[in-house]
Amino acid sequence: MNRINRAILVIIDDVRSDQFFDMIDQGLLPNFKGLMENGIYSKNCVTDFPSITYPTQVSTITGTYTGDYRHELCHGIPNFNWMGRDFTPPLLRNYGSNKLEIYKLNQDLGENCRTIFEMVEEGNKSSITQFINRGVDYFFPKNRRQLIIFYLIINYWRNIKRLIEYANSIVVHKLLDNFKNPDKYFEMKEPPILSLLWFMSSDVLMHQFGSQSTLYRLNLMHIDKVIGELVDGLKSLDYLDETAIAITSDHGNYTAKKLGNLEGFFGSKGLRNYFPSRNNQGNVNLAEFGGLGFFNFNGTIGNRAKNQWGYPSIQELASYGPNEINILDELFKINGTKLIYYRNNQNSHNKGEIFLKKKLDNSDTYLTGRIEYQGTGKSMKTRYICIGDDIDVFGYHTDEVASKLIDGKYHSIDEWLEGTYHLDYPSYPDLLVRNFKNPRSADVIVSTKGEVVYNIVHGKAKTKRFYNHDIGLRKSSIIPLIISGTNEIPRRSVEFCKITDIVPTLLYMMHQKVDKSVIGNNLITI
Repeated sequence: MNRINRAILVIIDDVRSDQFFDMIDQGLLPNFKGLMENGIYSKNCVTDFPSITYPTQVSTITGTYTGDYRHELCHGIPNFNWMGRDFTPPLLRNYGSNKLEIYKLNQDLGENCRTIFEMVEEGNKSSITQFINRGVDYFFPKNRRQLIIFYLIINYWRNIKRLIEYANSIVVHKLLDNFKNPDKYFEMKEPPILSLLWFMSSDVLMHQFGSQSTLYRLNLMHIDKVIGELVDGLKSLDYLDETAIAITSDHGNYTAKKLGNLEGFFGSKGLRNYFPSRNNQGNVNLAEFGGLGFFNFNGTIGNRAKNQWGYPSIQELASYGPNEINILDELFKINGTKLIYYRNNQNSHNKGEIFLKKKLDNSDTYLTGRIEYQGTGKSMKTRYICIGDDIDVFGYHTDEVASKLIDGKYHSIDEWLEGTYHLDYPSYPDLLVRNFKNPRSADVIVSTKGEVVYNIVHGKAKTKRFYNHDIGLRKSSIIPLIISGTNEIPRRSVEFCKITDIVPTLLYMMHQKVDKSVIGNNLITI
């Protein structure tokens, strides 16, 4: 593996592994099939928790997960929408808002992780429509005006066929021009050594029409076409033989059975959603609710100043607000709620526990459990404890392999991956902990298991759609991975892997050093 000098990482938003490889088998994605057959591929690549565009793309591009970004090697993005309590009044981050907060992503990563761009210290680096790009030399769209135009075209263009052609083609054609005319883009007049591409059209179409729709499938076929143009272009420029191309996604998707409505729920419980525009009034912030709901409550732990939210103790949650309600009981009354996760008050960045509750179907009976953790980063280990019965919240007990991990012992992320990649909630005893360690994470997370979706962002109802992604079921958590391009890459199937394995694999191929924050493994030598 001496000739690989360049790498291109392609993220196609919102692609389920089972649907992707089914389309390959049907002959609908010939270029992806060619790449798959001439490189490494996996049908079981496990994404992050929650399975939402951010933090999953952040974890892919940094090779590490979220956590307590102040004290450990990790990144600082817990979700697409989150509350920052280190601000007075609290900050409500929304990377999809009209304020273009997507440009804050690189800042919000924190200083205890590095992007793959920053790990590759020499050579030109290019990012096409990918906003997680700290360390890049060229970025398109290069300014906010270009972004607004591009965003409006992607989201509001009425001619769907033209949308597909424009949104996908511009990504590849812009990168190929980087290779053809590097003097237009870089001070050092050489083609990029590292490039990132993000195809976002698939996510836009999935949310509007669903992943089973003809339009969504036609769009994937068009992405396949332009990827073929990318391969042919690199070949004609004599760069293909030295270039590794990684194709992956950020998350899968699902279709809910019905739409939920929280109208009247907060008021009847003595809860009022916090909005900065309401003179900082409110005692709950519902940061986001699709099939997962991320709830923040104003507590006393760490509360240092007026208008600064603290973290609630479990005792406060048991008697919260003017009506002194038990939050953990009341959230189960939300239509469709099946699971609740929340943290212990005494948790630190290297030791603590996460509590789990599951409502049994057609019953008022609850199953409980907990995850205990110790350590940080790659060395963190967790143990999954069932309480009361020989039945666990995630259903691992029914599987011969996974059930062996419910043994009272601490296990690493790779042990959880190997034992649960084939099940719903893959690697959750590890990934759930990492999310809760982030001080920007919600206090309580509820799950409807995707049966009901609410379409709420920071307390405000958005467009009502049945199609979503965020839950732990395989259809939302398992994505495809192909690493191909140059003939230097071995041809084989990898039974399972995780998104943080992509960065170390590409860096190994390019003979580049992996940052100490990286949690993933090199798939070439594993």
